[in-house]
Amino acid sequence: MKIVVAGYGPVGQAVHHALEQLPSEQDVFIDDPAKGFNYYRDEQIDSPDAVVICVATPARPDGQCDTSNVAAVLDKYYSCNPDTKFLIKSAVDPMWLSDIHYTAIISSGTVDSILDMHYNLTYSPEFLGSSNIHRSTQDEFMKQTFAIYGGDDCRFWDELFKPVLLELKEVRYLSLEQAAFSKYVENCFLATRVTFFNEMYSIYKECGFEGFDGMIDAIALDPRIGKSHSQVPGPDGRFGYGGHCLPKDMSALRYITKNSPLLDAITDANEEYRYGEEQ
Repeated sequence: MKIVVAGYGPVGQAVHHALEQLPSEQDVFIDDPAKGFNYYRDEQIDSPDAVVICVATPARPDGQCDTSNVAAVLDKYYSCNPDTKFLIKSAVDPMWLSDIHYTAIISSGTVDSILDMHYNLTYSPEFLGSSNIHRSTQDEFMKQTFAIYGGDDCRFWDELFKPVLLELKEVRYLSLEQAAFSKYVENCFLATRVTFFNEMYSIYKECGFEGFDGMIDAIALDPRIGKSHSQVPGPDGRFGYGGHCLPKDMSALRYITKNSPLLDAITDANEEYRYGEEQ
């Protein structure tokens, strides 16, 4: 079977590394022209059987998730082989994903026609910790303990990766929309945790107390709380949440809902913690 990994950033590299560990009958190729990998420039001209999409989906100025890179990959390989199986690892708007799952609009300045199409789409959210200084994203991917798949070919992708994901304990098959939305839910929850502990740190310091880290370490013994995203300042030495995924996914979900006092308050508080006066 011929598999293409489209996008060779941290997620694409981790996925490619995992696929390379599969039995030899799997031929794995990279498609990322910006990084010097062009599938069609190589000698492998035939369309692949499966494509894992790991391209960037940056935030637009209004916060909306820019899915144009994902759409370009889908169009590129669907036009070669409508039976290609696609696994999307990039974070995407679940509303957009639901729409393109069933129809595609072919446009050249104006809408010429709407063609009934059905991509073989599966979405699997990736929760690699890009700020994890203790291990590489490749190692983190290989040692993941749970996986979520949603869409048309959940079992196909689960069975493909299972031989190399030796620490995988739990797998869930969901709808396409459930799987895509779960990415936003998890990252927005983690952003909320960071903001909450920054608030607690601020109150603690206002009280004149010392030893915040020791107090957090104690309450983290309660499994309902744990240690995740409770460090203040964070691993990067700064207050609030930053990096790539948390701000981007918070913005995208705020764009989708247009009216979330909670998400708005978390974002405003983080702006103060992250970029306001030093704590």
